[in-house]
Amino acid sequence: MSNCGSRNTVDQLLGHTKGPANPVTDRDLARARSSAYIVHGNFHELAQMCDNISTTGTIVVEQGVDETDVENEVYRRVHNYVSSLYSYNEQIRSILNKRLKQHIRKGRFLPARDDKAAPEYARRGTFLWGLRNDFQHGDYWCLKVKSEGTQDGSDYYQLSFQKQDFEATPKGDLDSAGDYLAHAPDGDQRYPLPYIGSFHRNLFSEFENAFEEWCNKNRA
Repeated sequence: MSNCGSRNTVDQLLGHTKGPANPVTDRDLARARSSAYIVHGNFHELAQMCDNISTTGTIVVEQGVDETDVENEVYRRVHNYVSSLYSYNEQIRSILNKRLKQHIRKGRFLPARDDKAAPEYARRGTFLWGLRNDFQHGDYWCLKVKSEGTQDGSDYYQLSFQKQDFEATPKGDLDSAGDYLAHAPDGDQRYPLPYIGSFHRNLFSEFENAFEEWCNKNRA
């Protein structure tokens, strides 16, 4: 996949700078914005559990809260975020397929392990898509919430990724579960909350703006 010389992430994803072949409608944009709003809301809810989701990702709760309840709440919020991100990407893909004279497959958002030219949004997002896929099996074995002690009336926890228990089903251009992990170092994946924090505040927000710019090239 070529980045086509453009700084716009959607152009890079498509491999050209032609913009929409057919005019983008207000309804298209309303759908995309609503979907993005849900992603932002789920991120905010997840970030509220942490002292700083983009750096340490340490989870802070009131002292004495049942550990199982903490685990389940962390899993719920992570699940909500990655699921809404998946839905957003599918919403964008649907709009692209309506407004372009080409078919955009899931593989555009799930680059193969040797596709180093794919935009960073797609490459870094592949791991999060894999988490969402793994959750569909009904368990969260690839994630572990571990206590890090108590201080000043609060209990502290850290969420870690257990690579050996990751069982996502390959999709798009991916041939194996391991391909979901190919675009980010193990050290980055080890702690999913800072990974999500960095992805959302940088790459997701940038992609959201890039999509708006792309749509403005041909509006109804």
